[in-house]
Order: sequence, then C-alpha cells, then structure tokens
Amino acid sequence: MPQRPNRPGEEPPASVSSPQHSSDTSDAVPTVESGAIPAATAHRLGLYLRELQHFQRAGIATIKSSALGHRLGLSDSQIRRDLALFGEFGKRGVGYEVAGLVDALRKALGTDGTWNTILVGLGNLGSALVRYRGFQQQGFVLRAVFESDPTKIGTEVNGIPVFSIDALEEKIPQLNARLAVLAVPAEPAPALARRLSDAGISGILNFAPVSLPVQKELAIVDVDLAVELQRLAFAVANSDRSG
Repeated sequence: MPQRPNRPGEEPPASVSSPQHSSDTSDAVPTVESGAIPAATAHRLGLYLRELQHFQRAGIATIKSSALGHRLGLSDSQIRRDLALFGEFGKRGVGYEVAGLVDALRKALGTDGTWNTILVGLGNLGSALVRYRGFQQQGFVLRAVFESDPTKIGTEVNGIPVFSIDALEEKIPQLNARLAVLAVPAEPAPALARRLSDAGISGILNFAPVSLPVQKELAIVDVDLAVELQRLAFAVANSDRSG
C-alpha cells in the first residue's frame, strides 16, 4: 500500500534508516565535491551543521526541523527538502538524530577529515584569523602563515610558523596544503592567487577586496566584509522604508 505524504510540520517517517548506517555509505551520501549538491544548498548545510554541533555539545540527542528552522529563520519544508538529499532521517513526532545528521553533513561538506590550510597575510585581519579556533574545530588545520614583513618572518603566531611569502612554492608541497586563506590588500591578491594555484592549492578563501581571476581547478570563495555591510545596510534601509 502506498504511503501517504507527510503533513506539513511532520518529520520524515521512521521506516527508512539514515544513509550513514547503511551497508554502503561511501556512495550513499551526496557531496559538494561530486556536484550533487547545489552551491546554495551547500551554504545552508553549513549553517545546519553549525547549529547541530551546538545542540550536540549541549547534549541534545534529537531535534525537530521546526526548532532548527526557528534558529536559522528557515521554513520546516526547506530544511526537510535539503536533508532529503541524504535519505529519510528521524522519527515522526520525535525528530532528527543530531549525531547522525552531524556525521552525514560533515561527510557531504568534505569536513569529516582534516584539511591542511595556510594563511597568506599577517596584517590586522590575518592576525585575527590565525587565532580563530573555529578552523581547527571544523577540521581545518592551519599549518603555516606566509608574510612579506621581514619583522614577522621566522616568528610563530599561536604556535604556527611564519614563513616568507617567497617560500610559497617550496613550502606548500611540503605542508601538503590544499586550502589557503588570503588576507592581503587588493593589489597583490590576483598574482598571489595564481602562485597559490600553481603551487598546488585547490581552494582559496579570499578576504582581499578584489575579484580573483578564475582558474581551472581552483575554487574561490570571496568574503568582502565591506560588501557584507552594504548588504546589511540595504536590509535595514529596506525594512525602514517598508515599516
């Protein structure tokens, strides 16, 4: 007999187990790298993972989509659609298993292991980023910092060695680094991005206030704090006009 569809607000049925408990989990869970997850969905999955880890640290074993949606300002249906990528989790009326979802999301986002990461630039922003504990907590191991200021080269910051920017090509293969955080001014950023790519870096988190040249097999995520403040100002101004 066919099952009836879930009513709005209901959790997925309990009869189907989560993919990480199946006999073949390596192929069951879609990943960002495989292209099975759209970029916008991947962004939301990262938010889900962050909140679920908060719940996990608080000792909460199950969570309903309504509670997760309330924390993030998203609808129950949006969350259920996103999580349906991994099969049907949870029990009707009880919710989703937090630990199981954390494991599945980490695998999907590629953070179930560790990523050797470097930081380029040790100015005010770079100095703050090198002390950010969230990188390590999410599996991003900051192995080295690269800087052009001779007074900083050869020192350590938060236990992480600082090398000359001239040593990028030598050190990146030695560190087996795949990811780089670029925290430099706009002018040197494009050339540094090309050097990072040529040295073996596969992805750059770009804090420089400039668009980097698109290169084959190089993933780039831009974080321009001024642009984000512009978006925030627009949202506030729009709210004022509508109010």
